[in-house]
Amino acid sequence: MNFDLPPDAEEMRVATRNAVDALLKLEPRFHETGEVPEQVETTLREMGFYGMAIPEAWGGMPMDHLTSVAVQLELARLPPQFWPFVRSALGPGVHIIVDHGSEAIKKKWLPEIASGRSRNCIAITEPHAGSDAARMLTSATREGDHYVLNGVKTFISNANHAHSITVLASTDRSAGKRGISAFLLDTTTPGFKVTRTMATMGWMDDSLCEISFTDCRIPVENLLGEEGRGLSYAMSGLNEGRLNVGCQALGPAQIALDETIEHAKTRVTFGQTLGEHQAIQHMIADMAMDLHAARMVLFEAVWRAARGEDARMKASMVKVICTEAACRIADKALQIFGGSGYCRGTIVERVYRDLRVLRIYEGASEIHRNMIAKQLLAQG
Repeated sequence: MNFDLPPDAEEMRVATRNAVDALLKLEPRFHETGEVPEQVETTLREMGFYGMAIPEAWGGMPMDHLTSVAVQLELARLPPQFWPFVRSALGPGVHIIVDHGSEAIKKKWLPEIASGRSRNCIAITEPHAGSDAARMLTSATREGDHYVLNGVKTFISNANHAHSITVLASTDRSAGKRGISAFLLDTTTPGFKVTRTMATMGWMDDSLCEISFTDCRIPVENLLGEEGRGLSYAMSGLNEGRLNVGCQALGPAQIALDETIEHAKTRVTFGQTLGEHQAIQHMIADMAMDLHAARMVLFEAVWRAARGEDARMKASMVKVICTEAACRIADKALQIFGGSGYCRGTIVERVYRDLRVLRIYEGASEIHRNMIAKQLLAQG
């Protein structure tokens, strides 16, 4: 396995790192005002990050798996509020459009998404159906040249900012998960509504939403792929999404480690720097080992996915290992910083809060452990 980036990919990674370093200087202003500086969005668009998962024919700047992960590891050092719509553009909602949308759908939406002018999100989770998608109640009933969509979705990221939503809905309730189909909804469609936004512990923004569909009429051509295949399309996109979540975990973990090392070199207690105390040295060593091991798991999974191998189990391993390692790293960082790390406005405190959700969304750790075990036990 060779994880070295080719020269052009390494150049892109370095350019991303430099851009992120410049944008990180704007973080204090963001915390003071609560508003993301315009320079952030300008930079993300100019560097083409919105088009990383979109073919060049549709205005994108597609990257191979390894380059994409290397770039995302740099982007993930930013506060999550700085790049939520890039994450959506890399997510399963857009992947389903790319892989299964009609030519007309692609022509209308993908160039706009790739430029950052249009935003997409995916709507799967419901109040009573999270990981158990077979319990999905949102329905799409065929009426002539339209499907009529009714139902409620919850914990939908960026729905209040989206121009289009990739929606999963049941077209055949009797078929369970094999009766779930995928549709593209224009958010100007009558009957669509963002019913509320949710305040969260981390990722302090207004982008987590509950949404409803009341007799939303979707043109038949907005069916993505075939009826009954929506959940399988989403699961395919979620496998890559889980690799992306690994990046979203390890970027902040790297920041936590870097901040901790610098703090340990300068903070003096009992006549010594923190870094001279063996207990602190061991904690920092554990943080570094956790980070390195998780990165290797991530890069191996990406390498295998790039070779066309079945990456389902590896993607689940990445999701669990990277997110749990990142939380351990953040916890040790906060412990080493002590009271100052517990105070709002510090990078360590922000990272600690922001990382926690990653063990829940895109499949909780426990669900992924189930999936890993089932695949292992099913092997001949």
